[in-house]
Amino acid sequence: MKILFCIIALVLTTNTFAQPAGSLDPTFGTAGKVLVSINSGEAKAHSIALQSDGKIIAVGHSTSPLTGKDFTIVRLLSDGTLDNTFGTNGIVTTDVQLGSEDYAYSVALQADGKIILAGSSDDGVNRNAALVRYNSDGTIDSTFGVNGIVLTDFENAQQDEIRVVKIHALTGNIVVGGSTVISTTVSKPVVARYLSNGTLDNTFNSNGIRLLWVTSLDYQYFYSVEDLMVQPNGKISAVGWRNFVNQSFSYDYWTCRISTDGTMDNTFSSDGVAVFNGSYNGNDRAYSMILKSNNNMILSGGAYTSTIRYDFTALEISATGTTTSWNRKVDFGSGVSATSYRIAEDNNGKYVMAGSSGTTNNKSFSLARLTSTSAIDLNFGTNGMVNTTFGTNALNECFDMAIQADNKIVAVGYAGNDFAIARYVGDDVADLNSFQLTSPLNLAIDRSFSNLVMDWTDAFGATSYEIEIDDDQTFSSSQTQSVSTSSYTATNLLPNTEYFWRVKASDGTNWGTSTTVWSFKTNGLDNFYLISPTDGASNQNYTSITLDWSDNTGSTSYEVQIDTTQSFSTTPQTYTSSTSTKSINNFLPSKTYYWRVRSFGNGTWGSWTDEWSFTTKQSSTASISEVEVNAFTLYPNPTTDFVYIQSNNLEGSLFVVFENSGRVVLNGTIEGALTSIQTNTLTKGVYYFQIAGADKVIQFVVQ
Repeated sequence: MKILFCIIALVLTTNTFAQPAGSLDPTFGTAGKVLVSINSGEAKAHSIALQSDGKIIAVGHSTSPLTGKDFTIVRLLSDGTLDNTFGTNGIVTTDVQLGSEDYAYSVALQADGKIILAGSSDDGVNRNAALVRYNSDGTIDSTFGVNGIVLTDFENAQQDEIRVVKIHALTGNIVVGGSTVISTTVSKPVVARYLSNGTLDNTFNSNGIRLLWVTSLDYQYFYSVEDLMVQPNGKISAVGWRNFVNQSFSYDYWTCRISTDGTMDNTFSSDGVAVFNGSYNGNDRAYSMILKSNNNMILSGGAYTSTIRYDFTALEISATGTTTSWNRKVDFGSGVSATSYRIAEDNNGKYVMAGSSGTTNNKSFSLARLTSTSAIDLNFGTNGMVNTTFGTNALNECFDMAIQADNKIVAVGYAGNDFAIARYVGDDVADLNSFQLTSPLNLAIDRSFSNLVMDWTDAFGATSYEIEIDDDQTFSSSQTQSVSTSSYTATNLLPNTEYFWRVKASDGTNWGTSTTVWSFKTNGLDNFYLISPTDGASNQNYTSITLDWSDNTGSTSYEVQIDTTQSFSTTPQTYTSSTSTKSINNFLPSKTYYWRVRSFGNGTWGSWTDEWSFTTKQSSTASISEVEVNAFTLYPNPTTDFVYIQSNNLEGSLFVVFENSGRVVLNGTIEGALTSIQTNTLTKGVYYFQIAGADKVIQFVVQ
């Protein structure tokens, strides 16, 4: 008879290698990492943008021996190779002003594919906020500003820079944030708005620039706007930090909200600005933000802790400018300083933070992921954290990160003197083929046919599997059942049968390949033996004897048969047992008995064992147990319903049964070789039996 089981399950994907969330994406660059050398000097990527076609834009600065620091763009194909249709072999550099020191800190993509870089340009006399717009092929867009370049003095004769640029999708306006520096200890936070052609939008605070000294004491601080978001209605929410330079532990989280006309939004705090000192020692900087649908802000950055180091931090600010209970610190380890420069919400509603961690001389790209409740997501990386270095470079820093449509995470920064880009898996990627069978071992014998546990190792990401079991190696028959773990208990196999089995994992649509085929053989119903009393044993206790035999793998019960004849043809007594032992009471003394056992499993009885015999010992007293007196025997003793008188030549003899008081309760006549006396009418207790004319009195007990 053929039996086949198919256990169906769900897993995640059919890739040939397991990729836990947070691991480097092996389909990108070299083992998930790309280094781009611009030239021999310093190069750092500060910002990232993802094109709808999957191409990746990393921007920052590089160093030329002729022109100094230059705006730099690198465009990669989705697999991490340089896009040779962009600039020169995927790279564009721009000297914004002749020989100027130019730093690009942020990038924004227009709907038409044009690319805007924002930062600063220092011509040796003055540092100006700088915007440069490029066509989608990397050439400068001459229709923007002056020959593709816009330079802005946010405040006359001050040093200005842009740290973030965003595009208002409805109007095409360009919104930037940064600072105008007055001295080494004082600066003003700035938000400015440009029309799409690069001219300042004079409908925003009359001149397109909003200097954000709001209170009378703001002149004491050094400020920077690091990130902003533009609502569909044109309101601008911005975050950054302020620093009271001459004070220790002087950095504070700084946030603001500006109305579409450039005035402060007084529904946010009382004046449009809210400053927060974190729950640590007061050195708190915000570098990035998310604007939620309810207009709450989640901001991310770093906080200086009591152990003299920074930790990743994330906290939520309500739409009215107050903190909420949503707050998290991520500690990358003792002696390690870590700062988050970007936070983003992934496709599953979790929050990914990216930045760097380490010491002054050794730093790594670092990522952490939080759940929607701000708990550290322990299913990401190691304990919710990931660290990455590039080759032998001691200094590796990540400054920005973006999440692709497939939930993969792309982080950019630098390693040594090169642009560094890494891509990580955002969701667990299952490996449907990285597991193996474990039990029962291949070619195992005597396995249980009624309760066999079958195990295999977990396939990464799998939630269940398909297991096939058949007595035909071709697996030509099919029955289907389902489980959800890497273990299955077979309960309806046949005894003494060879089975073949294999397992594969599924994602519900695709299947991995089946494991190699293993085999095992089930136990037979007759694969056990009698143990005790040993065959031919004598002098056995007749009041109670324990019969014992070996376990039969797979059997669910046993049947024991006992008789006084070897052919089991006289009065065989049958007992059942769920274990391989049975205790039986009230044998006769000085009597030879024969016994045998058979097993039961899956609706089938096995064969009887060979019969064994044992002989009980003689009676030590006539007042208890089964007793033989002169020519008759009384049994069983104790009894319930009947006692039996077995006699040789007492037919016709009278007998009486009496109590301790001597009162006769029963009497009768011996009717033949075997006479039964009904005792179930008697009260429980001790009684006495006597043959008329005999001296001997036999005591027995009614239970």
